[in-house]
Amino acid sequence: MPRSPAVLIVGPKRDHEADLRSVAETCPITFHDPASHWGGPDTTVLTAGADGIEGEPPAGLLALTAEALPQAADLAEALGVRGPSTASAAASADRSIARVLLAEAGLPTPRGTRVDSHQDAAAAALWTGYPVVLRPLANLGHYGAIRANKAEDLHTAWTFAHTAALAAETTPGAVLLEQAPDGDRITLQTVTSGGRTRVVASVRTAFTNYPLFQPSSHLVTAEDVEPDLAQLAARAIQALGVEHGVGHVHIVMTVLGPVITDAAAHLQGDSVPELVRLATGVDLLLAAIQTATGQGPAVTPTHSASAAVALIRAGSTGTVTGQAFDPEQLDAPWLARLTWEAHLGTSVEALPASVLARCVVTGPDPNACLANLAQACRAIRVTIQPDRP
Repeated sequence: MPRSPAVLIVGPKRDHEADLRSVAETCPITFHDPASHWGGPDTTVLTAGADGIEGEPPAGLLALTAEALPQAADLAEALGVRGPSTASAAASADRSIARVLLAEAGLPTPRGTRVDSHQDAAAAALWTGYPVVLRPLANLGHYGAIRANKAEDLHTAWTFAHTAALAAETTPGAVLLEQAPDGDRITLQTVTSGGRTRVVASVRTAFTNYPLFQPSSHLVTAEDVEPDLAQLAARAIQALGVEHGVGHVHIVMTVLGPVITDAAAHLQGDSVPELVRLATGVDLLLAAIQTATGQGPAVTPTHSASAAVALIRAGSTGTVTGQAFDPEQLDAPWLARLTWEAHLGTSVEALPASVLARCVVTGPDPNACLANLAQACRAIRVTIQPDRP
């Protein structure tokens, strides 16, 4: 039986360990971490860490995160192999580029602009109107996003978003300020191949620590997505210049219709690909590898269920001194995975709240799945020793 083409995966492994282990059993992959190998524009530094399986060059590249996409696009060009397009990489990593492309395609997005100071933010908020959302211009997912309902909230919101943006590799310190649309939030998972973008799953996210946008849970169901929403997501992905690969589109269902708040050409984090696999049988990382190597992606669901993840977050600042899970729940058939994200002795923060544990469960339908998730969360105990003043 011929071996599958080797693929080079670029980017930090965070949030995708389970998916990588699953795919590595059947597909030859190598890994390239820009944090340790990236040397700026010198492609010889990149190439030195980019050997394929047993010395063969990889057949294709893919990136796991928005931050890694520009590096992956440059590396693919340097090696002369299939990888993310430069256009889609730039748009996925920089929200201002994505907003322009989405607007040019006639897609609904919140009114907003880049701001580089608190004074800029105050002027922009008068133009957009309150409430507003501020978030790093560099696409860091939900990290650094915060809502300001009125002018009195703006200084705190600006400081929080700006501080998060300072750590970004692209446009450090720059912040995007936008109108804050209200409504149910869903994220559509897409796979693009052969000029066609298909929606393979939808994700519903619950948030905690208002006015921050820190996810507390994600729920994936095998329910069909409304055709109009699927078409909207496909248009957004195509507007970014995606030629092949996986992506996701964040949509808020407002009273005036759906509004796109983010779109990117990479896997979503927080264990979402694992949930999609458990709920539908579609392996998004495998589909990404298949499209990166010129193969037709396997996107036909093999079963219909629901899956969810709870991100257990710290309620206080201090040091983790204890961890426990009710042993009676360990053998529950619906418990797919429990991972301690903060080990004993780790320092954690209350705001923004550090993730202490990650719990993945399944269920035959959304209600049963959420009931299982609640039961699992009740079984988790984490002790935090508060910091001394």
